[in-house]
Amino acid sequence: MKKITIAVLLSAFVAAPAFAADQGFYIGANVGQASTSMDNTTLTKKSDTALTVLAGYQVMKYFAVEAQYNHLGNIGDPGGNNHSVTGYSLVAVGIYPFNEEWSGFAKLGYASTSIAITPTDSKKSAATYGIGGQYNINQALGVRVGYDMYSIGGDAPVFNNNTKTGVVSVGVVYKF
Repeated sequence: MKKITIAVLLSAFVAAPAFAADQGFYIGANVGQASTSMDNTTLTKKSDTALTVLAGYQVMKYFAVEAQYNHLGNIGDPGGNNHSVTGYSLVAVGIYPFNEEWSGFAKLGYASTSIAITPTDSKKSAATYGIGGQYNINQALGVRVGYDMYSIGGDAPVFNNNTKTGVVSVGVVYKF
């Protein structure tokens, strides 16, 4: 009986780190290229560098939740003015691990974006989505590539409700 108890306890200690790797908090940052498109209007500047910082919690091996702050670069309106585009988003992340190192993911959530226009910002809240892959260097550090789509625009007369920004990015995540 003692041998069985010892074997069960040892297996629990060996399995615990592997289980812990499938759960926990993480932080990250991405840098990439944002490209904005708008129906029936020509933007004078439609692509720029995008930056994202994120925090998330991996609930289980196949599911996580992320909160993000996004700087989607600057865009130029037909009048020649440049406007900064920023946003916050909350997304559910579906994860498909191919093996210990490689996984794919898909994101679906809600984003609130803002275009800096004087005197008030043009704001829009809408669904956001993305897809990508991650390579885990070790249990704590991973490298990501991804594509995300945001609806921007809102009530500003210069930008219509069909304005969208796509972001191709690369980044790192650190798991606690």
